[in-house]
Amino acid sequence: MENFVQYNPTKVIFGREVTDQLPAEISWKKALVVIGESSAKRNGLYARVVSLMNMVGLDHVTFEGVKASATYQDADRAVKLAKDYGAEVVIAIGGCSVIDTAKAVAAGFYSNHSVWDFYMLKEAPQQALPVLNIQTIASTGSAMNNISVLCDYETGIKKDFSSPLFYPKTAFLDPYYSVTVSAKLTAFGVSTMIAYAIEQFLNEGDAVLTDYFTADLIRLGIQNGKEVMQNLGDYQLRANLMWLATIALNDTLSAGRNYSDKSISCLAYSLDVLYEIGHGASLAIVLCAWLKYHQYRYLNRIKFLAKHVFGLENVDSDFTVNTFVQKMQDFYRCIDVPVKLSEAGIDFSQKQNILQSFQKNKISVSNYKMADKDYEALLDLMW
Repeated sequence: MENFVQYNPTKVIFGREVTDQLPAEISWKKALVVIGESSAKRNGLYARVVSLMNMVGLDHVTFEGVKASATYQDADRAVKLAKDYGAEVVIAIGGCSVIDTAKAVAAGFYSNHSVWDFYMLKEAPQQALPVLNIQTIASTGSAMNNISVLCDYETGIKKDFSSPLFYPKTAFLDPYYSVTVSAKLTAFGVSTMIAYAIEQFLNEGDAVLTDYFTADLIRLGIQNGKEVMQNLGDYQLRANLMWLATIALNDTLSAGRNYSDKSISCLAYSLDVLYEIGHGASLAIVLCAWLKYHQYRYLNRIKFLAKHVFGLENVDSDFTVNTFVQKMQDFYRCIDVPVKLSEAGIDFSQKQNILQSFQKNKISVSNYKMADKDYEALLDLMW
């Protein structure tokens, strides 16, 4: 087991109508509210939050229009708005990209340069505004972690950055607001939580309890993911998925592991900046290819998941691994998530563009040194 520090200062308030408890968490006078392109207003949540802020005298300005793949340019614009207004707190209402943007804005408020400098490791944030969030989709767990992901479409780079300053102060997780999320985005959220769980599991370090946590999270993600696609309005299934997604990336599944190898997510970022197929789709495509390509490196770990997720036990290791990957692909297809680039509508003629993107978003740390031939072989498996 690797040495680790378990620290998460985010207060989580989970359940039906918990957003009504927002006034009790407010001790500021001026807020910057960050929302996406339409859903928070369409489902009435934005209006509800504004009403709650008005009740306790919290004035606000709103930055609207954060995209599904959040950009640093939007974050920089939101920083300017926050500074001009004199915001004392940032409140995010929406999905993970909205929350990621809010984190960047909170740190950017105290800096004189673009927030992108944080992600490119040119500067480190020294101070940040407090962040509160009301999450509306089960996906990456950004509501309760210290990670933020932004992209720059101009250069074709997408990067994550983590800082203790990025932990939200309070997260309101009301599964009710995820009930209106479309089947497609729901499926992508399930795909995302599973991929990040497996990515952590493949990192170095033996952590028995973490292994079982991971396998159970994947198994329950698959079970609830299948069921929710048949009943998108089921509150209990939505609640299960929202908490699973939160646990998937709040450091619970990295305890005892050296979670420095983020190869799967980095490769998925490369697809994200090229094609609007959704991060959940990018992750599924990369994950299945990665497991096939590295099946002998991760043989015992894949066999563990095969046993505890699907009940697969066979003396033939190749059969067990191949069956596990096939069952994962079957699951993704069952919930309409593509597992091949061709299924996502990406033609083989795009091969060189993708390889160039792999290089731009090159994996900085990997348990396996990636050469050009490895990137190409991996890409071939994605078709």
